[in-house]
Amino acid sequence: MKQSTGLEAETKDLLTKNMNDEEEDTFCYKLIEEGVYDVNKLKRIIEYASTNKNIDKEALKWIINCVDRCYIYHKDEHDYYTIKNYSIEEENMWEGVWKERLLQALNE
Repeated sequence: MKQSTGLEAETKDLLTKNMNDEEEDTFCYKLIEEGVYDVNKLKRIIEYASTNKNIDKEALKWIINCVDRCYIYHKDEHDYYTIKNYSIEEENMWEGVWKERLLQALNE
């Protein structure tokens, strides 16, 4: 049986922790609770999901849905939620590149 390296275990924990939006210092916590889109944390998730086959796919689906919902809420004039550091460039990167890489990882 192949044992996980420390980095693999740490990163799997990272994916799983993002499902709990009360877990501070995760991408989803910052996005949901603080309204901050932390590109570096997102890129860390994308890199791991794109380069490893043994990932928590349910957690990854949850993260994708989380980002999509936050963009919807941000644009809804009747919703009080906003992404404080919103930029159209980052949203375009999400829709055109980053989300696609995560979806590819789900299908591998």
